[in-house]
Amino acid sequence: MGRERLFADKKEIIDAAIELLSENGYESFSTRKLARRLGVSPMTLYNYFSSRNEIIEAAIEAAYERVFEEFYNDLSSYLEKESFCPLCGFMEIGKKLLLFSREKPKIYALVFIMNIMPYREQPSVQRLFGITLSKVRARLTAEEISQDLQNHIYLFMLLVLALVQNVYNGNSSYDIRAFEANLRIAYNQLLKPFEKYFSFA
Repeated sequence: MGRERLFADKKEIIDAAIELLSENGYESFSTRKLARRLGVSPMTLYNYFSSRNEIIEAAIEAAYERVFEEFYNDLSSYLEKESFCPLCGFMEIGKKLLLFSREKPKIYALVFIMNIMPYREQPSVQRLFGITLSKVRARLTAEEISQDLQNHIYLFMLLVLALVQNVYNGNSSYDIRAFEANLRIAYNQLLKPFEKYFSFA
C-alpha cells in the first residue's frame, strides 16, 4: 500500500492524471494506477475527488485550459499587430490543432473526439473565441458585416477540425504541406474575402 500524504491542492493529482491519460487513454485510466504514480493509496485520492470520473473531468478541463492558452498566445500577434490581418490567426489555430493531435493523441481524442466533456461548453474555449472575436471586431472597419464574418469563422473552424480529424483517423497521410494547402483553400474561400474590411500593412 502506498504511503499516506497530503497534497497542498489538487494540482499535483490533476497533473499526474493528465500524464496517465496522455500515455494510456481513457479506458485504461484507474484511480489505482494514479495512486501508484503519486505514491499514495487509492483512498487518499477520495479526500480530494469523489470519483474516477470527477478526476478525469478535472484533468480534461485542465488540459483544455493549457491547450487553449497556447492557442491564444499564438493568435495574439495576429490580433494585436497592425501589420497582420487578424483573420490569419485562425489558420495558426489549425496548425496548432494538427500538432496537438500528433504530440498528444490520447488527450486530443478526449478533448475533440470522445466528447466526454464537449469542448464547445468549456470556459477556456468560450473565453478564447470570445476574446478573439472581440479583438477581430475591434479592428473591423465595417461593423455591418460582423455577423456574417462570425458565421464564416465558425464554418472555417468546423472545416479545420474535420481536416485535423481526417489526419488523426488515418484517412489522410500526415503531410504538413498538404494540410496547410487544404487550410489555405478553406481560408481563401471563407475568410480571405473579408480581409478588405481590415486595415493592415
